[in-house]
Amino acid sequence: MGQLVLSGRIRGEATTQCEFTISVNGSAVSATAVVLDQSVFTVPDASAQIEIQAASFEPATYGTVGARLEIDAFGSVQPTFLPDGWEPPTVLPSPLGLTTVMVVHFSPLRDATETARRNLAQSGPDYPGSPPAPPPGDMTFRSPPVPMPPDVYSPLPQVTDTAFIGSPPIADGRIAVEQRTVTPFGEVLVLRLPGVGAPQLVAVFWPAEVPRQPGAPPAPFLVFFRPAAAQNVPNGFFKDPRDRHDPMTNDTYPWGWDYQFFGLLRPLRYMGDPLLEFPSAKGLVHQIQASGRKVVLVLPLPRADDRTCDEITSFGEAVFLQEYLEEIQAFMFRRAGNFSFGPIGRLAMGSFSSGHALLSCFLTNPANQNHPLLLDTLQEIYLFDPHADQVSVTRTPLTHVAAWATRGAAATKIARLYTQNDPVQLAPVLSLFGMVSGQAPAHAETPDGRKSLTALPMAAWKSLAERLQGSVPYTNSAQVHEVIPALMLTDALRRSGF
Repeated sequence: MGQLVLSGRIRGEATTQCEFTISVNGSAVSATAVVLDQSVFTVPDASAQIEIQAASFEPATYGTVGARLEIDAFGSVQPTFLPDGWEPPTVLPSPLGLTTVMVVHFSPLRDATETARRNLAQSGPDYPGSPPAPPPGDMTFRSPPVPMPPDVYSPLPQVTDTAFIGSPPIADGRIAVEQRTVTPFGEVLVLRLPGVGAPQLVAVFWPAEVPRQPGAPPAPFLVFFRPAAAQNVPNGFFKDPRDRHDPMTNDTYPWGWDYQFFGLLRPLRYMGDPLLEFPSAKGLVHQIQASGRKVVLVLPLPRADDRTCDEITSFGEAVFLQEYLEEIQAFMFRRAGNFSFGPIGRLAMGSFSSGHALLSCFLTNPANQNHPLLLDTLQEIYLFDPHADQVSVTRTPLTHVAAWATRGAAATKIARLYTQNDPVQLAPVLSLFGMVSGQAPAHAETPDGRKSLTALPMAAWKSLAERLQGSVPYTNSAQVHEVIPALMLTDALRRSGF
């Protein structure tokens, strides 16, 4: 008779907080011995089907992970079902016969990509046109310009002859763009986080250029905060439109069509030329690819809440955010056969519009002020038009970023602001970074290039669109508000430390 030796790991460490059960050819088998954190089972030497169930003592977080093995007539062990959390079996000879050693890594994350894709079908409870009819009014702006659901979630499609920001972004006193064809190389996943708070889902883009194989270094990350969701609820978004009473109904989170489309898919990809046709789609993945920088994107899905920081509760807390980023790294490493667990690499954060308030939840949280993630790991922050019209609102996140920039590993920190606000009115806050900006459009930066302001007023965008004969006229601040993050992340990353 042979032996099957099973053990579990949580966050890279051996754990006794789990139990294993197996069945051989359909019959349950009891463990014959428990040695430290290992469960030891007696199994046949040949011709057996083995089912394994590894159950954590924290089922809400880690759940149960299964696996299947087959022992052939010659005693060879072959996995027939081995999810990413299981290391490949190691078979060792022993006086009692062959010993098969297996290790399972419990993860709080679940791959929800296919569920997310299916929920983009234009039939969900919060999709305009679902019975009964949505609230009256013109809702055509909610209709996507591409077929839904997509045939696949990943890889994202190539874009051809598409506008990308130039380098430098301002040349001869005007915004510079270039037409490019960009193909995202890498894996896009939607992962489910444990618990009932927010975010419950994150989208992840892992570029092919970021190593994952055994021996890979810690991965660099960019956490990007899309706008807070609650501000859109009164207009009929992020809730079941059949509800006519409670403007904060959230019974469609996180799987409702609005959350899946506006919260995840549309920020990830382009759905037309971002300058000339459809600036509402941000193309974060395409911009990362175009920048040539190697950084992993994490896009949390906020949940509409009248308390802003409760839209991304766990991502506002350094302890939890560090844990989740390390778990994402480990999850993606395991998909490449790398079972190491450790700290992440360089971290950046970006935010668009009211997403600056979500970022500020992290920067100003008292519990985070002495945490290494905020002080040292977080090395770059990008603000994309925190507010289209109110300079006073833009000053608030700038003040928070200025405070962060002076603490911890301050000498190497990078901060970028892209705004349509008049830079003259921002002068009191810019002085905190040691910057003075002239008349827009303009680019100003500190002597070391680590702090910068790029002023992008409406007139400059209008002139650019007219010259290129685009269908977006840029005659109001809302249109400019949308295009800034749809183009300028490429510039921020080109000048990053990644």
